[in-house]
Amino acid sequence: MATRQQQREHARAHRREAALRAGAARARRRRAWQLLTAAGIAAVVVVAAIVLGPGGSGGPAAPLAPSTAAGRVATMLAGVPQTGQLLGNPRAPVTLQYYGDLECPICSGFSAQTLPVLIRTDVRQGHLKIQYMSLETATPDRSTFLTQQAAAYATGRQGKAWDYIELFYLEQRQEGTNYATPAFLSGLAEQVPGLNIGRWQSERFDPALTAQVQAEQVSFSALHLPQATPTLIVRGPGGVRGVQAAATPAQMAALIAAVA
Repeated sequence: MATRQQQREHARAHRREAALRAGAARARRRRAWQLLTAAGIAAVVVVAAIVLGPGGSGGPAAPLAPSTAAGRVATMLAGVPQTGQLLGNPRAPVTLQYYGDLECPICSGFSAQTLPVLIRTDVRQGHLKIQYMSLETATPDRSTFLTQQAAAYATGRQGKAWDYIELFYLEQRQEGTNYATPAFLSGLAEQVPGLNIGRWQSERFDPALTAQVQAEQVSFSALHLPQATPTLIVRGPGGVRGVQAAATPAQMAALIAAVA
């Protein structure tokens, strides 16, 4: 049977061990916060929609017919300036960095449901600009991912990147079916009003575009966030906020207001 002295020593040892565990936990939390703030993200809001997969409300029920998709995109983007992957006035005070994979069904849901509202309000009013960036999450293989993202960026050299990006999202096929063939990519380009197809065909294999896609993947890794699309980072005079989900118009409005 332990003496009282032994019992007291055991209790002190137990308290020291508990204190060490608590200190280690605080250090881990402090390190996680440092990683986020070092990346410039003051808060990351994870919305419940992040759990939605193909077939959920975050993705499309079915691809739109080319004529319907082209008409919707043309109406949404009419008169909005484009520079490379940037949509909106380059001098807009708030920037939305939109990390996406063109085969991501949740990105498609965001493009169909929330993006038109952002463009109609904040972008057209000159308050918000949107920068599309590539992050591989849904495309079955790396080669296809690089090819399809570079195809979109090649249209950006003619001021048409968002036309192509939104057509791709609205005409997505079933995830994982390897549908992003050369014929599919060319079919999207042919629907973009005013696009010089010959120039696009010659430029979409430019190694500089592939290098750009890869560089954007590296830039995302510096954020120290889960690899998920869409990841939406809003930056403005009031700070930085983020969401990893197909955020609703109301959720996006709250993030934009927080950094304005």
